[in-house]
Amino acid sequence: MTSIEKTGTSVEELIAAFRGEHRIKDWELNYKIVKKPSKGLFGLFGNKAAVVRFELPSLDERAANFLSQLLGKMGIPFDKVDAKTEGKTVYLEIKGSQDTGLLIGKNGYMLETLQYFVNRIYENERDLDRVYLDVDGYRERREAQFLRQFHPLIKKVREQGKPQTLDPMNATDRRVIHRHIERDRGLRTLTIGEGEMKRIVIFSAKQKESEALSQAQGGKGNPIRSKQQRSGRGPRPEPAAKAGANDKPEQKPRHNRKPRPRHAKTETSAKQ
Repeated sequence: MTSIEKTGTSVEELIAAFRGEHRIKDWELNYKIVKKPSKGLFGLFGNKAAVVRFELPSLDERAANFLSQLLGKMGIPFDKVDAKTEGKTVYLEIKGSQDTGLLIGKNGYMLETLQYFVNRIYENERDLDRVYLDVDGYRERREAQFLRQFHPLIKKVREQGKPQTLDPMNATDRRVIHRHIERDRGLRTLTIGEGEMKRIVIFSAKQKESEALSQAQGGKGNPIRSKQQRSGRGPRPEPAAKAGANDKPEQKPRHNRKPRPRHAKTETSAKQ
């Protein structure tokens, strides 16, 4: 929390200017009026400006404050929300909840929903990439168990420098992989494929993405998609085969027609 004092002609103008400058929401405003503006003699001499002291919270404090108010509106009791920042990532953890099962939900669905809301609120902050939400260490335990199966493959990439492609997985599991690899400066990740189930390629930070894509052959029967497939256009249709010399052209079926009389013209001439 940083204290900032502003001086101006009115309190309202100072508050509006501070909100615009720091992109602070209404529920994040925390200020104290140090001096109110006043007019001097005859409204001309000795005018005093307004002085307002603002408390500017950090990004993780703002996110924790929003989450606390959201939980309060939902009627969910808890002790506190811890917040910390690593790079451009904010980690929030709800502690002391008496209804952990409700906050987590089936397969972590409620936790993912709350995390989505917090990220949408602060998605336009330039100094923030993502907010991760946890409840009493649930996500940390789950992620540690999930990542255990990938440790040998990650070690192989680190030691041999050869890219490896994981099996298709949903967005939630992919975020766990990306987040884990981000902490390793020697490795990088990228995502390939379309639809809900995509693959992750883990490769050395010394390689370019294009080089990693061309070399990645890991996983179980997981070929790299072509450029058309990655762009969403799909493979081009094959041209139709040309008819050969021995191919007979297809004949259209003839409709049954009534035969014309052969001597119709001669009979007409005789009547004339």
